Amino acid sequence: MAQIDRLFSEIDPDSGTFSFDENVARVFDDMISRSVPLYADVQRSVPMLAGLLDHDPIRVIDLGCSTGTSLIHLSAMLPQRNLELIGVDNSQPMLDQCEEKLESLDLPHRIETVCDTVQSFEFENASVVLMNYTLQFVPEGDRPALLSRIRDSIRPGGFMLISEKVAHEQATMDDALVELYFEYKRRQGYSELEISRKRDALENVLIPLTTDQNLELISDAGFARAEVLLKWFNFATFLCRV
Repeated sequence: MAQIDRLFSEIDPDSGTFSFDENVARVFDDMISRSVPLYADVQRSVPMLAGLLDHDPIRVIDLGCSTGTSLIHLSAMLPQRNLELIGVDNSQPMLDQCEEKLESLDLPHRIETVCDTVQSFEFENASVVLMNYTLQFVPEGDRPALLSRIRDSIRPGGFMLISEKVAHEQATMDDALVELYFEYKRRQGYSELEISRKRDALENVLIPLTTDQNLELISDAGFARAEVLLKWFNFATFLCRV
């Protein structure tokens, strides 16, 4: 199970070398809960929104599912609904952590995990597509086609939920928001060394767009409507309807 995240106090990675390897997977649940503002609110919103659908079954595909937190929460919160839950991640260590969690739980639904990239996974007949803190790791040139494929896979009435770290179009404001985010991480117990090392490791690996750029991408992919559901400074969650 997840351990306390002290990863970047123990290692000093080269710039731009962050990956979801065994070391990250081991501490990921603690890492993301302490590093991403409104993370718990995003998790709570998923079953609330999915529960409104009249699809039977409700087929949920979680792209970049990591350790399965969203799908596990969905199953636990909607025990009476007919759910088909599929988690996709290109990191086998993350999926191993997911399977370990699933073995310790008695959930009312089966969760299928697939080790694949989001670019090559074959979507079909989805009610809900989740992509929380995943698109930011996809090369920018691959994002339009990926979103179009997702749009084409979603059944009428369904939706996509995307959460992303976002940039600000004005450099001075972006710098200010980044500093406020670092202050948030300090309050979560991360040291200056850990913050600095992780920032270096993510350089050119995590590529955020602005809120408007994300909304434009979503619109260009053919979604009928997209809106900002949650936002905290430089983190945003988008609800995208077909």
